[in-house]
Amino acid sequence: MLMKKITFLMIGLAALLSQPVVNAQEVVTPPEGIAPAMYVFTGHDTYVNRDKTFEVQIVMDNDQVYIQGLSEYYTAGWVKGTLADAVLTIPSMYMGTFNFWGDDYPLDFDGATFTYDEDANTFTAPDGYTTSVEGEVLDEFNNVVLTGAVAEAATPATPEITAFTSDDYGYYVTMNIPVQDVDGNDLYASLLSYVMYYQKGDQVYTYELTQDKYEFQEVESMTEVPYNYTDNYDVDEGGKQVYIYADDIDEWTAFGVKSIYRAGGEANESPIFWFPLTTVGISDINATQVADTRYLDLQGRMVDGNASGLLIKVERMHDGTVRATKVVR
Repeated sequence: MLMKKITFLMIGLAALLSQPVVNAQEVVTPPEGIAPAMYVFTGHDTYVNRDKTFEVQIVMDNDQVYIQGLSEYYTAGWVKGTLADAVLTIPSMYMGTFNFWGDDYPLDFDGATFTYDEDANTFTAPDGYTTSVEGEVLDEFNNVVLTGAVAEAATPATPEITAFTSDDYGYYVTMNIPVQDVDGNDLYASLLSYVMYYQKGDQVYTYELTQDKYEFQEVESMTEVPYNYTDNYDVDEGGKQVYIYADDIDEWTAFGVKSIYRAGGEANESPIFWFPLTTVGISDINATQVADTRYLDLQGRMVDGNASGLLIKVERMHDGTVRATKVVR
């Protein structure tokens, strides 16, 4: 398994310098006219040796079952299986392409068998499943249970901005976006999003993430950011830190954020939390010096720089250029 992970790391590094890999196979799509039902995924990630919980979508069309979100790295991908005698069999199939540092790679689901309990509304797979890129394992789970869930309308708790810092190239906003409602009850992260704002004088503007600035973003523009979204560089999952691009920030007087929770046929919003801004002078720093350093693990996730094993060290220079190197600890 370690050799497979090492191989995938090398694929990822090559992606920084080579043309993307394109797979022309057809992707699975559910039938139109059937609304997906939300299920809560619980399972053990055998690679990081940690339990995971997230949401997936399921469409049931007679004996055909479609599931979206079984890959953490391509949540838009669907798989399809057949349900017979309370057993759901999903064969190996192409899921689509996932993006790693601007390049696309073909992702395959390696097959799985789930036991369906209609009364409990659960799908259970003790042996779990894997996904792979050209034969190299990406996702790897066991003890998987998918449990049907009903999301009720709720008003999300107000998020907070805890810091707004600058360097010679841009600005970082650090946020705390609770996955709870105003009464402290847990919410489903997949139904939560956030919107950022800035003030100039008496005017309030929505901050927009555009592809020309956020180069690893797959859509042209984004103003409402899903809670679980990350581009593995500028935008952290849960809005823990977002890199802000602005040429006129000296005119901004405050930066804000609000949460939106879409459930039960409603879209409820929190108040906007405002963080006052004070212009900070930026020293004259050599453009070739490192402005920011992040580390990615073998699956493209950000980790602590002290983590052991094979890592990708990503450095953003003060002139905006990026360099990536392999680090072995």
